[in-house]
Amino acid sequence: MHAIILAGGFATRLWPLTENTAKPLIEVAGKPLISYIVESLPEYIQITISTNQVFSDDFEQWKQKYFSDRGGKINIFIEDSSGETEKKGALAATALCIEQRNILKNGDDLLLLAGDNYFGFSFTDFLSRANNNPLLAAFDIEDKNEAKKFGVVVPKNETEVLEFEEKPENPSSTLVSTGAYFFPNNTLEHILTYSKDHADDLGGIFEFCMGKNISVEYFSFDEEWYDIGSFSAFMSANKYFLQNNLNKDYDTQKIISKTAQLDEISKNFIESDDEKNNFCIIGENVHLENVKITNSIIMDNCILKNVDVSNSLICSNCIIENRDFYKKIIREKTISI
Repeated sequence: MHAIILAGGFATRLWPLTENTAKPLIEVAGKPLISYIVESLPEYIQITISTNQVFSDDFEQWKQKYFSDRGGKINIFIEDSSGETEKKGALAATALCIEQRNILKNGDDLLLLAGDNYFGFSFTDFLSRANNNPLLAAFDIEDKNEAKKFGVVVPKNETEVLEFEEKPENPSSTLVSTGAYFFPNNTLEHILTYSKDHADDLGGIFEFCMGKNISVEYFSFDEEWYDIGSFSAFMSANKYFLQNNLNKDYDTQKIISKTAQLDEISKNFIESDDEKNNFCIIGENVHLENVKITNSIIMDNCILKNVDVSNSLICSNCIIENRDFYKKIIREKTISI
Protein backbone atom coordinates (compact mmCIF):
# COMPACT_ATOMS: atom_id res chain seq x y z
CA MET A 1 0.00 0.00 0.00
CA HIS A 2 1.30 3.42 -0.97
CA ALA A 3 -0.29 6.72 0.07
CA ILE A 4 0.07 9.93 -1.92
CA ILE A 5 -0.85 13.12 -0.07
CA LEU A 6 -1.48 15.98 -2.48
CA ALA A 7 0.09 19.20 -1.19
CA GLY A 8 1.14 21.02 -4.35
CA GLY A 9 -1.39 23.86 -4.47
CA PHE A 10 -0.77 27.52 -3.69
CA ALA A 11 -4.09 28.18 -1.86
CA THR A 12 -4.52 31.77 -3.03
CA ARG A 13 -8.06 31.86 -1.62
CA LEU A 14 -6.60 31.65 1.89
CA TRP A 15 -4.12 34.50 1.57
CA PRO A 16 -2.64 36.02 3.68
CA LEU A 17 -2.72 32.86 5.84
CA THR A 18 -1.15 30.77 3.06
CA GLU A 19 0.85 33.50 1.34
CA ASN A 20 4.11 32.03 2.62
CA THR A 21 2.88 28.67 3.93
CA ALA A 22 1.53 25.61 2.15
CA LYS A 23 -2.09 24.99 3.18
CA PRO A 24 -1.38 21.50 4.59
CA LEU A 25 1.27 23.10 6.84
CA ILE A 26 -0.94 25.76 8.40
CA GLU A 27 -1.41 25.05 12.08
CA VAL A 28 -4.79 23.91 13.34
CA ALA A 29 -4.99 23.86 17.13
CA GLY A 30 -1.22 24.17 17.39
CA LYS A 31 -0.15 21.52 14.87
CA PRO A 32 0.19 21.41 11.06
CA LEU A 33 -2.96 20.07 9.41
CA ILE A 34 -1.07 17.39 7.48
CA SER A 35 0.29 15.96 10.75
CA TYR A 36 -3.20 14.85 11.73
CA ILE A 37 -3.48 12.96 8.43
CA VAL A 38 -0.12 11.20 8.76
CA GLU A 39 -0.76 10.29 12.40
CA SER A 40 -4.03 8.62 11.43
CA LEU A 41 -2.48 6.38 8.76
CA PRO A 42 -1.33 2.84 9.60
CA GLU A 43 2.45 2.86 9.97
CA TYR A 44 3.00 0.11 7.41
CA ILE A 45 1.90 2.45 4.61
CA GLN A 46 4.59 4.11 2.51
CA ILE A 47 3.80 7.83 2.19
CA THR A 48 4.71 10.25 -0.59
CA ILE A 49 3.86 13.93 -0.15
CA SER A 50 3.60 15.71 -3.48
CA THR A 51 4.40 19.41 -3.25
CA ASN A 52 5.93 22.21 -5.33
CA GLN A 53 9.35 23.83 -5.48
CA VAL A 54 8.30 26.78 -3.34
CA PHE A 55 7.36 24.73 -0.28
CA SER A 56 9.65 21.71 -0.64
CA ASP A 57 12.08 22.83 2.08
CA ASP A 58 9.19 23.58 4.44
CA PHE A 59 7.90 20.02 4.08
CA GLU A 60 11.36 18.58 4.67
CA GLN A 61 11.63 20.61 7.88
CA TRP A 62 8.14 19.51 8.92
CA LYS A 63 9.07 15.87 8.33
CA GLN A 64 12.22 16.17 10.45
CA LYS A 65 10.38 17.94 13.27
CA TYR A 66 7.33 15.70 13.51
CA PHE A 67 8.14 12.36 11.87
CA SER A 68 11.89 11.79 11.96
CA ASP A 69 11.19 8.38 13.53
CA ARG A 70 9.37 7.20 10.39
CA GLY A 71 12.65 7.07 8.45
CA GLY A 72 12.15 6.23 4.79
CA LYS A 73 8.41 5.67 5.19
CA ILE A 74 7.72 9.33 4.35
CA ASN A 75 9.15 10.92 1.21
CA ILE A 76 8.74 14.39 -0.27
CA PHE A 77 8.15 14.48 -4.02
CA ILE A 78 8.80 17.87 -5.65
CA GLU A 79 6.76 18.95 -8.65
CA ASP A 80 8.52 21.32 -11.05
CA SER A 81 6.18 24.25 -10.41
CA SER A 82 6.92 27.54 -8.68
CA GLY A 83 3.62 29.37 -9.10
CA GLU A 84 -0.13 29.00 -9.59
CA THR A 85 0.11 29.11 -13.40
CA GLU A 86 2.74 26.34 -13.49
CA LYS A 87 1.14 23.78 -11.18
CA LYS A 88 0.47 20.42 -12.77
CA GLY A 89 -3.02 19.73 -11.51
CA ALA A 90 -4.04 17.15 -8.94
CA LEU A 91 -4.47 14.21 -11.31
CA ALA A 92 -1.29 14.92 -13.29
CA ALA A 93 0.67 15.19 -10.03
CA THR A 94 -0.80 11.87 -8.94
CA ALA A 95 0.17 10.22 -12.22
CA LEU A 96 3.71 11.58 -11.96
CA CYS A 97 4.07 10.17 -8.44
CA ILE A 98 2.75 6.79 -9.58
CA GLU A 99 5.42 6.67 -12.27
CA GLN A 100 8.32 8.15 -10.31
CA ARG A 101 7.66 6.03 -7.20
CA ASN A 102 7.07 2.87 -9.26
CA ILE A 103 3.74 2.32 -7.53
CA LEU A 104 2.20 0.59 -10.54
CA LYS A 105 5.31 -1.47 -11.29
CA ASN A 106 5.68 -2.58 -7.68
CA GLY A 107 2.12 -3.87 -7.60
CA ASP A 108 1.08 -1.49 -4.82
CA ASP A 109 -2.45 -0.27 -4.26
CA LEU A 110 -2.89 3.50 -3.88
CA LEU A 111 -4.43 5.57 -1.10
CA LEU A 112 -4.82 9.11 -2.46
CA LEU A 113 -5.49 11.95 -0.01
CA ALA A 114 -6.03 15.70 -0.19
CA GLY A 115 -3.50 17.29 2.14
CA ASP A 116 -5.76 20.19 3.11
CA ASN A 117 -8.52 18.05 4.64
CA TYR A 118 -9.16 16.53 8.04
CA PHE A 119 -10.76 13.09 8.06
CA GLY A 120 -12.41 11.99 11.28
CA PHE A 121 -13.01 8.41 10.21
CA SER A 122 -10.63 5.49 10.73
CA PHE A 123 -8.44 4.73 7.72
CA THR A 124 -8.29 1.15 8.92
CA ASP A 125 -12.07 0.98 8.55
CA PHE A 126 -11.89 2.71 5.18
CA LEU A 127 -9.26 0.33 3.82
CA SER A 128 -11.09 -2.69 5.16
CA ARG A 129 -13.81 -1.86 2.64
CA ALA A 130 -11.34 -1.79 -0.25
CA ASN A 131 -11.41 -4.52 -2.89
CA ASN A 132 -10.68 -4.60 -6.62
CA ASN A 133 -12.65 -1.42 -7.35
CA PRO A 134 -11.92 2.27 -6.73
CA LEU A 135 -13.34 3.47 -3.42
CA LEU A 136 -13.99 7.03 -2.26
CA ALA A 137 -14.93 8.44 1.13
CA ALA A 138 -18.25 10.31 1.07
CA PHE A 139 -19.98 12.58 3.57
CA ASP A 140 -23.63 13.67 3.58
CA ILE A 141 -23.41 17.45 3.76
CA GLU A 142 -27.23 17.69 3.92
CA ASP A 143 -27.41 20.89 1.87
CA LYS A 144 -27.52 21.02 -1.93
CA ASN A 145 -26.21 24.59 -2.02
CA GLU A 146 -23.15 23.44 -0.10
CA ALA A 147 -22.87 20.31 -2.25
CA LYS A 148 -22.32 22.54 -5.31
CA LYS A 149 -18.82 23.28 -4.02
CA PHE A 150 -17.71 19.63 -4.13
CA GLY A 151 -17.72 16.49 -6.20
CA VAL A 152 -21.13 14.90 -5.70
CA VAL A 153 -21.69 11.16 -5.37
CA VAL A 154 -24.95 9.89 -6.84
CA PRO A 155 -25.44 6.50 -5.16
CA LYS A 156 -26.68 3.42 -6.99
CA ASN A 157 -27.14 1.57 -3.71
CA GLU A 158 -25.57 1.60 -0.24
CA THR A 159 -22.05 0.92 -1.54
CA GLU A 160 -21.87 1.61 -5.29
CA VAL A 161 -21.68 4.89 -7.21
CA LEU A 162 -24.13 5.47 -10.05
CA GLU A 163 -22.69 8.82 -11.18
CA PHE A 164 -20.07 11.33 -10.09
CA GLU A 165 -20.88 15.04 -10.58
CA GLU A 166 -18.02 17.54 -10.33
CA LYS A 167 -19.24 20.75 -8.63
CA PRO A 168 -22.66 20.57 -10.30
CA GLU A 169 -25.02 23.53 -10.55
CA ASN A 170 -27.93 21.26 -9.62
CA PRO A 171 -26.61 18.41 -7.44
CA SER A 172 -28.48 15.12 -7.61
CA SER A 173 -27.61 14.32 -4.00
CA THR A 174 -25.99 15.82 -0.91
CA LEU A 175 -23.40 13.05 -0.63
CA VAL A 176 -20.03 14.65 -1.41
CA SER A 177 -16.54 13.33 -2.05
CA THR A 178 -14.09 14.27 0.70
CA GLY A 179 -10.64 13.94 -0.82
CA ALA A 180 -9.87 10.37 0.31
CA TYR A 181 -9.65 7.69 -2.39
CA PHE A 182 -8.47 4.12 -2.79
CA PHE A 183 -7.34 2.77 -6.17
CA PRO A 184 -6.38 -0.90 -6.55
CA ASN A 185 -3.22 -1.47 -8.54
CA ASN A 186 -5.15 -2.77 -11.55
CA THR A 187 -6.78 0.67 -12.04
CA LEU A 188 -3.65 2.84 -11.83
CA GLU A 189 -3.04 2.56 -15.56
CA HIS A 190 -6.34 4.40 -16.07
CA ILE A 191 -5.07 7.31 -13.97
CA LEU A 192 -1.96 7.54 -16.15
CA THR A 193 -4.06 7.50 -19.32
CA TYR A 194 -6.80 9.90 -18.24
CA SER A 195 -4.42 12.44 -16.68
CA LYS A 196 -2.68 13.12 -19.99
CA ASP A 197 -5.59 15.25 -21.22
CA HIS A 198 -7.30 15.98 -17.89
CA ALA A 199 -4.50 17.17 -15.62
CA ASP A 200 -6.71 18.73 -12.95
CA ASP A 201 -9.88 16.63 -13.30
CA LEU A 202 -9.49 14.35 -10.31
CA GLY A 203 -13.22 13.68 -10.09
CA GLY A 204 -13.36 12.75 -13.75
CA ILE A 205 -11.30 9.62 -13.21
CA PHE A 206 -14.31 7.96 -11.59
CA GLU A 207 -16.56 8.57 -14.60
CA PHE A 208 -13.68 7.38 -16.79
CA CYS A 209 -13.41 4.13 -14.81
CA MET A 210 -17.16 3.58 -14.92
CA GLY A 211 -16.97 4.08 -18.68
CA LYS A 212 -14.56 1.13 -18.69
CA ASN A 213 -17.16 -0.99 -16.85
CA ILE A 214 -15.24 -0.69 -13.58
CA SER A 215 -17.53 -0.28 -10.59
CA VAL A 216 -16.74 2.66 -8.28
CA GLU A 217 -17.72 2.25 -4.65
CA TYR A 218 -18.12 4.68 -1.78
CA PHE A 219 -17.52 4.58 1.97
CA SER A 220 -20.06 6.73 3.78
CA PHE A 221 -19.08 8.16 7.16
CA ASP A 222 -20.59 10.56 9.67
CA GLU A 223 -17.49 11.44 11.69
CA GLU A 224 -16.16 14.99 11.50
CA TRP A 225 -14.67 16.22 8.22
CA TYR A 226 -13.09 19.56 7.38
CA ASP A 227 -12.04 20.87 3.98
CA ILE A 228 -9.88 23.86 4.88
CA GLY A 229 -10.84 25.90 1.82
CA SER A 230 -12.05 29.05 3.54
CA PHE A 231 -11.32 31.14 6.62
CA SER A 232 -14.62 30.11 8.19
CA ALA A 233 -13.66 26.43 7.78
CA PHE A 234 -10.21 27.17 9.24
CA MET A 235 -11.69 28.85 12.30
CA SER A 236 -14.33 26.13 12.74
CA ALA A 237 -11.65 23.44 12.56
CA ASN A 238 -9.55 25.15 15.23
CA LYS A 239 -12.55 25.38 17.52
CA TYR A 240 -13.53 21.74 16.99
CA PHE A 241 -9.97 20.44 17.42
CA LEU A 242 -9.50 22.30 20.69
CA GLN A 243 -12.89 21.36 22.08
CA ASN A 244 -12.28 17.69 21.29
CA ASN A 245 -8.61 17.58 22.31
CA LEU A 246 -7.42 16.32 18.92
CA ASN A 247 -3.95 17.73 19.52
CA LYS A 248 -2.83 15.60 22.46
CA ASP A 249 -0.15 18.15 23.36
CA TYR A 250 -2.91 20.32 24.83
CA ASP A 251 -5.84 19.51 27.11
CA THR A 252 -7.49 22.91 26.98
CA GLN A 253 -9.46 25.12 24.62
CA LYS A 254 -6.81 27.81 24.94
CA ILE A 255 -3.32 27.53 23.48
CA ILE A 256 -1.06 30.26 24.80
CA SER A 257 2.55 30.06 23.66
CA LYS A 258 5.21 30.17 26.35
CA THR A 259 6.77 33.26 24.80
CA ALA A 260 3.51 35.24 24.87
CA GLN A 261 3.47 38.17 27.30
CA LEU A 262 0.14 38.98 28.92
CA ASP A 263 0.86 42.20 30.77
CA GLU A 264 -1.39 43.05 33.71
CA ILE A 265 -3.14 39.74 33.26
CA SER A 266 -6.19 40.87 35.23
CA LYS A 267 -6.95 43.26 32.39
CA ASN A 268 -6.71 40.58 29.73
CA PHE A 269 -9.89 38.57 29.32
CA ILE A 270 -9.54 35.27 27.47
CA GLU A 271 -12.38 33.45 29.14
CA SER A 272 -16.09 33.44 28.33
CA ASP A 273 -19.40 33.17 30.13
CA ASP A 274 -19.98 30.23 27.79
CA GLU A 275 -16.64 28.48 28.37
CA LYS A 276 -17.61 25.41 26.33
CA ASN A 277 -18.03 27.46 23.16
CA ASN A 278 -15.00 29.71 23.44
CA PHE A 279 -11.50 29.08 22.13
CA CYS A 280 -8.35 31.10 21.60
CA ILE A 281 -4.87 30.54 20.22
CA ILE A 282 -2.07 32.97 21.03
CA GLY A 283 1.17 32.58 19.10
CA GLU A 284 4.84 33.08 19.83
CA ASN A 285 6.20 36.46 21.00
CA VAL A 286 2.76 38.03 21.35
CA HIS A 287 2.32 40.99 23.71
CA LEU A 288 -1.18 41.70 25.03
CA GLU A 289 -2.33 44.54 27.25
CA ASN A 290 -5.99 45.10 28.13
CA VAL A 291 -7.20 42.71 25.43
CA LYS A 292 -10.40 40.67 25.25
CA ILE A 293 -10.28 37.55 23.06
CA THR A 294 -13.26 35.42 22.05
CA ASN A 295 -13.07 32.55 19.52
CA SER A 296 -10.02 34.06 17.85
CA ILE A 297 -6.47 33.37 16.76
CA ILE A 298 -3.57 35.77 17.25
CA MET A 299 -0.52 34.62 15.34
CA ASP A 300 3.16 35.20 16.07
CA ASN A 301 4.91 38.50 16.84
CA CYS A 302 1.81 40.63 17.43
CA ILE A 303 1.38 43.53 19.84
CA LEU A 304 -2.18 44.38 20.91
CA LYS A 305 -3.28 47.05 23.38
CA ASN A 306 -6.84 48.01 24.30
CA VAL A 307 -8.34 45.64 21.73
CA ASP A 308 -11.48 43.47 21.64
CA VAL A 309 -11.05 40.55 19.22
CA SER A 310 -14.01 38.30 18.47
CA ASN A 311 -14.27 35.51 15.87
CA SER A 312 -11.25 36.94 14.09
CA LEU A 313 -7.80 36.02 12.83
CA ILE A 314 -4.92 38.40 13.50
CA CYS A 315 -2.03 37.39 11.24
CA SER A 316 1.62 37.59 12.26
CA ASN A 317 3.47 40.86 12.85
CA CYS A 318 0.46 43.08 13.54
CA ILE A 319 0.61 46.04 15.91
CA ILE A 320 -2.89 47.11 16.92
CA GLU A 321 -4.09 49.63 19.49
CA ASN A 322 -7.52 50.92 20.52
CA ARG A 323 -9.58 48.93 18.01
CA ASP A 324 -12.26 46.25 18.08
CA PHE A 325 -12.65 43.45 15.53
CA TYR A 326 -15.53 41.08 14.84
CA LYS A 327 -15.28 38.45 12.09
CA LYS A 328 -12.20 40.09 10.60
CA ILE A 329 -8.94 38.90 9.07
CA ILE A 330 -6.10 41.32 9.73
CA ARG A 331 -2.84 40.86 7.87
CA GLU A 332 0.56 42.31 8.75
CA LYS A 333 0.04 45.99 9.55
CA THR A 334 -0.02 48.68 12.23
CA ILE A 335 -3.48 49.96 13.26
CA SER A 336 -4.26 52.52 15.93
CA ILE A 337 -6.66 55.36 16.67
